[in-house]
Amino acid sequence: MMNTVSNRWQDNASNVKYQLSEQEALNLYYSEPRLAMLIDLNVIRLIDNCLVVNLSDFITPKTNHLTATAKRDMASCCVGIKYLPDNRSSIQSTLDLLIQSSAFLEAGKASDGKQSPTDQAYEAGLINNEITRINKILNKLPGAFSESLKSHMEMKGYTEELLSSESWVSLSTIKQYRQNEDKKKTLKTVTQLCIGMHLHPWFTEDLISKSGIIITHTKLDSAYRYLYTYLYKDSIQDCNTYLRSCRLPEFTLREKSA
Repeated sequence: MMNTVSNRWQDNASNVKYQLSEQEALNLYYSEPRLAMLIDLNVIRLIDNCLVVNLSDFITPKTNHLTATAKRDMASCCVGIKYLPDNRSSIQSTLDLLIQSSAFLEAGKASDGKQSPTDQAYEAGLINNEITRINKILNKLPGAFSESLKSHMEMKGYTEELLSSESWVSLSTIKQYRQNEDKKKTLKTVTQLCIGMHLHPWFTEDLISKSGIIITHTKLDSAYRYLYTYLYKDSIQDCNTYLRSCRLPEFTLREKSA
């Protein structure tokens, strides 16, 4: 389970933990803007409850698990956390160490192990460009759920039939969502649609807001938020693996919204 941490997932000498609980992963995502952007760009993926660099050396290609190489040297390929001694709710990330040691970013690190001003500017530029791109799309989206859904489908090249196939939402429900703004939406169905289109989490949250849905702090709603935040590039089948591991209801094929 997610909260179980064995010795191989933790560096006891430095108190750095690499296998993260759901809450720890979410805390990192929302407290580390650079990390969030690397996840959104698919540079870092959540595999076996570890945030690992998306390279074949570290992730098995067919089964999507950590490789033996990754497990042997997690400090070089995974983002870890370290709780600050004066506050068990405050965490410090090893993101900087990962960036400095990983080959997926350009070389040219300063001799003292810290990022040079040029490296920092380059990384910040990539992040700012992505933020600007996303915000431009958000600002151009219509104010209603139905029209925003249509816009995302058009930008992504999804027909109603394709979206139904990828999201497991019935074709009739998709048609109603597109044509009738008053059609009641559920967090479950909107999450399925957004994962089916592999929408960036900010776009998903925009659609949720326009749908009038209020996300609660229940285990199920938190799971849906986790799915559209971290697994939005995966398939509905992959999301069901997570739901199954949490002993929560799985998505079912062509299920209609409530």
